[in-house]
Amino acid sequence: MAEPFVVNPATQRYAVVTGANKGIGFEICRQLASEGIMVISTARSEKRGIEAQERLKEEFGLSDNVVFHQLDVLDPATIASLVEFIKAKYGRLDILVNNAGISGIGLDGDILILQETFERDANSLLLGGKPEPIQPKASGTIFETLEDAEQCVETNYYGTKRVTEALIPLLKLSDAPRIVNVSSTLGNLRLLSNEWAKGVLSNQESLTEEKVDEVVQKFLKNFKEGSVQANEWPPHFAAYKVSKAALNAYTRIIARKYPSFCINSVCPGFARTDITYNLGPLSASEAAESPVKLALLPNGGPSGFFFSRNQISSFITEKLSSLTENNETTEKMAEQIGVDAAAQRYAVVTGANKGIGFEICRQLASKGIIVISTARNEKRGIEAQERLKELGLSDHVVFHQLDVLDPASIAALVEFIKTKYGRLDILVNNAGISGIGLDGDIMILQEIIDGDVSSVFAGGKPEPVQLKASGTLRETLQGAEECIQTNYYGAKRVTEALIPLLQLSDSPRIVNVSSALGNLRLLCNEWAKGVLSNQESLTEEKVDEVVQEFLKNFKEGALRANDWPSQIAAYKVSKAALNAYTRIMARKYPSFCINCVCPGFARTDITCNLGPLSASEAAESPVKLALLPDGGPSGFYFNRSEISSF
Repeated sequence: MAEPFVVNPATQRYAVVTGANKGIGFEICRQLASEGIMVISTARSEKRGIEAQERLKEEFGLSDNVVFHQLDVLDPATIASLVEFIKAKYGRLDILVNNAGISGIGLDGDILILQETFERDANSLLLGGKPEPIQPKASGTIFETLEDAEQCVETNYYGTKRVTEALIPLLKLSDAPRIVNVSSTLGNLRLLSNEWAKGVLSNQESLTEEKVDEVVQKFLKNFKEGSVQANEWPPHFAAYKVSKAALNAYTRIIARKYPSFCINSVCPGFARTDITYNLGPLSASEAAESPVKLALLPNGGPSGFFFSRNQISSFITEKLSSLTENNETTEKMAEQIGVDAAAQRYAVVTGANKGIGFEICRQLASKGIIVISTARNEKRGIEAQERLKELGLSDHVVFHQLDVLDPASIAALVEFIKTKYGRLDILVNNAGISGIGLDGDIMILQEIIDGDVSSVFAGGKPEPVQLKASGTLRETLQGAEECIQTNYYGAKRVTEALIPLLQLSDSPRIVNVSSALGNLRLLCNEWAKGVLSNQESLTEEKVDEVVQEFLKNFKEGALRANDWPSQIAAYKVSKAALNAYTRIMARKYPSFCINCVCPGFARTDITCNLGPLSASEAAESPVKLALLPDGGPSGFYFNRSEISSF
């Protein structure tokens, strides 16, 4: 079953998609409309736009959710007409997807020259942006004229700016405004050899629209003079690369200018569309999925980022390019680059002797990171270390005993790292317990978890009480106290002890392994929910107050009377508290990337080996967060690989 992407009800939301008559734009319209969103589909050609609208109505049954309006992003009059249409008909706009774009090139002969060039660019990124090879094998020729270059920049960059600026007033009337700029990995700054341009566009602090325009105009001036090569602009796809690099920069600028919006740019992947001469591993439908997900981000989602399909990436660096994700050679190169880059990084993983913790260690060590694997039980921890050594990871894994409830063992770990490595780069707080006992049929656990997940997606309605399985869950006061101490206070103790070592890193990361069961919708206690959801006034003291009130009510036998969860209560409260603590720490340490993640329902001891995922699959998302690029999101809750809502 596909993972759900948490969104607000779409019934009364309105979206504009540019360049929507075919390819990825058409698919973005279809997918948004299928979510119940009213989509204004736009295209320069009125005839083709109306034909696309008819297809959406006739083939997909979306007649109630799609309306066409002509739009030429180069023509201020058609932009003004669109604005007036939306203002009169809907009164506001919620989503803008800037998809209109052109390649700026012509092609003679073998079209495979295009794929070959894409792959060379991707390899250049993986090699650190070194000059691209100039000996092509395919017999085709890519040519770029001044007229093509000017039109490409006007469409991809200035066209997006014009439409965005015209629609901002209508987006301001939305309670959840979203702007998605469809970009490309070819806009990565590593592909700009011109150091001046790269310096201007990568300087986040001083970046302005005027400076971006200066870069674009300088490129066009050099193109006109025939001095593109002399000034180290890209040797091919030059206008396209510059236009997309400028678009990415513009994304960051307006995200800073409109902090209440979610504004991001995305490379949807190398897809079979007209602009790629129908080359590429992805269908237009598959490529459209990532822009649609960004358009439907929950409130509080990331803004000002570049996504390579569904993953946050860097405007400047790219390890795994979605352009060549099916290219075996490139994957091997990427793996090697990852090892080299990670050689001097150090990570601690708690609860690492089995299950997801063991797999997190294995995957991090496989990327060349030195992993300090920890566990409460020394014998089992050493056995786990031996298993990792048998997998050929002996140079990258070391074991140290750690009991997250014991300050002395935490202090011993800190001293060990300080003496042996001098700093820490990554902390993964994975240690956790369920806080329950189980008698009889273990399927009772899956039934309850399924019911809770359904409650979350149904708006947090009371959990079902008619269980079919014959098993029984037991929750004792001792079990509840140990669960809170391990899952919440244990993570706090370890984090606070290791913060000084993490501050010595140039890219500190903290990943708190949490759960969908910590979602605040499952806390029916309105006071607790109010405290933990108030981002502005949230403090550690207030989180502790919630946790202590829960334990007090548990001791008094007053859980039900105070609307605490009816099953797996301590676990839910501990994970909700951990999620809140994540947000507090992210605010306290802005130079860190600190996030929490539900790795998914996996077959481990804590789940009685139920669940659709293997421990290896579940470990992938914590590992990705541990390896986020600089400037990545912080203070967020991830449902596996995707940002979701607390």
